[in-house]
Amino acid sequence: MVRHSGLAVVSLPCIVLAALSAWWTIGRAAGDGLWPPDTVTLAEAVATRNNAEALRLIARGADPNRRERVRGGLLVDGRDVVVSPLEAAVGAQRAEALRMLLANGATLDDHELRVLRCYERTRADSGVREILESRDRGPLDCSGVTLPIDRAPS
Repeated sequence: MVRHSGLAVVSLPCIVLAALSAWWTIGRAAGDGLWPPDTVTLAEAVATRNNAEALRLIARGADPNRRERVRGGLLVDGRDVVVSPLEAAVGAQRAEALRMLLANGATLDDHELRVLRCYERTRADSGVREILESRDRGPLDCSGVTLPIDRAPS
């Protein structure tokens, strides 16, 4: 009898863990689960260095070229900004996020590349600089360029 009750004590946590795991798996398939998904924009996911969430958002149809709100404190202290995911990657100094966005549909025209190169100069990240300069090694003139964090909110 003692042997059977010991078995029940040992197996109960396993049964509870298995039930929770099944609930979590089914919930995740339905979009729920133990934790609700983040309610962040693609630009915020990039700014918070959450590449997994950024990829999930892109897979669900988020436009990697669309400017979106990023809450204050993530790129600029004390105020929200409206930036593209590429601008968020440069502002957060995340070369891997920049590569990921470019590989998943983000595009750069000459003007945006110039803005990003000027913005990177204020952040000084060699990984980001290398990526941007691989697309344009020409001389950089930042006169007249409005940085993403200095634009009026749209």
